[in-house]
Amino acid sequence: MPAIKCGLWPPGCYLQGEFIATQTLIGQGKIGPLDGSEYTRYADFDLNLDVHWIGGDFAKPGAKIEATLPCEGTWAPGNATAKQEEACYSGLFESREDSPAEWKADGDAKFDLWSSTPKLPDVAVGEQVAVGKFTPKLDFTLPGYSQLISSEGEEGEVRFDSAAYNPWAKLGSVFPDATPSLRYDKSDTSDANLPAPYTGVEAVARHIDEARRDPDASYPKKTGKNLPGESPLHPLHRITESAGADSKQRYDQNETVRKLDCNENTPGAPAAGKDCDEYPFRSSAEGAARYQYEGDEFKDDFSVRYIDPKENQEAGRRLGAWYHSDRILNWEAFTVTIGD
Repeated sequence: MPAIKCGLWPPGCYLQGEFIATQTLIGQGKIGPLDGSEYTRYADFDLNLDVHWIGGDFAKPGAKIEATLPCEGTWAPGNATAKQEEACYSGLFESREDSPAEWKADGDAKFDLWSSTPKLPDVAVGEQVAVGKFTPKLDFTLPGYSQLISSEGEEGEVRFDSAAYNPWAKLGSVFPDATPSLRYDKSDTSDANLPAPYTGVEAVARHIDEARRDPDASYPKKTGKNLPGESPLHPLHRITESAGADSKQRYDQNETVRKLDCNENTPGAPAAGKDCDEYPFRSSAEGAARYQYEGDEFKDDFSVRYIDPKENQEAGRRLGAWYHSDRILNWEAFTVTIGD
């Protein structure tokens, strides 16, 4: 930020000071509401202003820098009674104003953004979702100057949601700029010989990895099979049976179609003590019954394989826990990463 003064004599504009800093903003999404409230969701932010140089008029008495985090919120469809001003607003920590020297000595500031719903979380009410667009901003005060150059940082988004079907926490917040991803590793092997026997997910990881690498070789057989979920450009979309009748019907149909294809032709053989694993998951819109809702071109665009039941069920538990902890909403996009 330069301090520039212009005059008639001598004619021209002259640099009278400089302020140089790097600002870093880190936000923390939340699992759960604000202080036990069933109406208010929130997110915390830490701003660091790393001051590199204070020169000229910026070092004189009276110079001030105020940091704020303004937010403009909007409500998702279905929230007709919600107040626009309560979609996203500043909480307890609205701003910090200090001299450049004080910022250099301590460059940390805290902010919080809140979002309040008009109704309690309820499946009948639906998801009460608001998106806030926030931008860190620095306002400079120098005696004898007007600030003409914008000091706003990059715009970010925070999503506040109330989802009654989430058993861990019905309220929370996340940052939706990145597509969330669940990870399974092929090296995550089970070990029954440990003092506390460990159950891994190797069998599930290998099934997903091999099916996606060579879809046509997976069962049921189909040339040109499409198995999404590896890339944010071709993600899966969660469906939960608890979100409503339509979601439950599709969730159940995925299971019905999967069972029909788990037979003597399924890799691994339907031996006693094995589970018939499927990918994409039953809890995704891309599951086995997708063709019944989106067209026959998606028929058989899934893979089933008989695997160790303990690992299959452990993978399912991790998937469910991840849905809840990362706040994956009904029909929200996600990917599955397979590691070595």
